[in-house]
Amino acid sequence: MEHLSKDEEILKRTQKRVKDLKGFYDHLIVFIIIHIMILGAVLYFNGSLKFFITFTFLGWGLGLLIHALFVFKWNPVTNSKWEKRKIKEILEQQENQSYE
Repeated sequence: MEHLSKDEEILKRTQKRVKDLKGFYDHLIVFIIIHIMILGAVLYFNGSLKFFITFTFLGWGLGLLIHALFVFKWNPVTNSKWEKRKIKEILEQQENQSYE
């Protein structure tokens, strides 16, 4: 296991964060471009492909939403308040077990 200095660790985490953000924004750009093209096809064919655009928009949109949740670290259930509460709870449990 390689030992990194604090500055190297910060740089490595920062590079990973930028890579994750870039991946999300690339995903978003492709989503927008593809759906503009699909919308153009729907308009060209007088709306006969409405189901297709609805299906791709909802399906891919859900994937994009999940990607955003991971990249922007947003989780309403296990957020930082939950983590702090859980850490405190587990520490208290361990402390109580050590007295038994």
